[in-house]
Amino acid sequence: MHEPHHRPRKAVRPGRRQRHAVYAGTGLLLLSGLLWLLAHYALPLPEDAARHPLEAWAMRVHGAATLFGMAVLGGLWGPHVLRAWAGARHRLSGGSLLGLWFGLALSGYGLYYVADEGFRATISGLHVEAGSGLPVTLAIHILTAVSSRRRGA
Repeated sequence: MHEPHHRPRKAVRPGRRQRHAVYAGTGLLLLSGLLWLLAHYALPLPEDAARHPLEAWAMRVHGAATLFGMAVLGGLWGPHVLRAWAGARHRLSGGSLLGLWFGLALSGYGLYYVADEGFRATISGLHVEAGSGLPVTLAIHILTAVSSRRRGA
């Protein structure tokens, strides 16, 4: 008599390259967003300039990093997000992280297209707050997963 074959549980953890892409994209988004905030609110304006020249460059980098980040998120969707959700793994931290990503994508879209300055200021504040929370939420998600892996859960 033989014992039934048990398939090993497929790993949900992203591969090394995917993890590095997540870290690089998140870091680039955070740094470019912080550079824009610094240029917009803290750096002195050059003579005869309505905006600091770094603002435009920071937004260009931020936009490119957003495209990269969304591509990385798309690459994680099937093998990581859906599989982990189906296995009821780290739903709180992962769902929070995913919610922030979607909120940032929507608010970034709004910042690009909304013309009403009052509404735009509200969207901007929400975007900055959510963006500030993204690295923290990512760290919590990673630490939660590492902790459960070490416990053997």
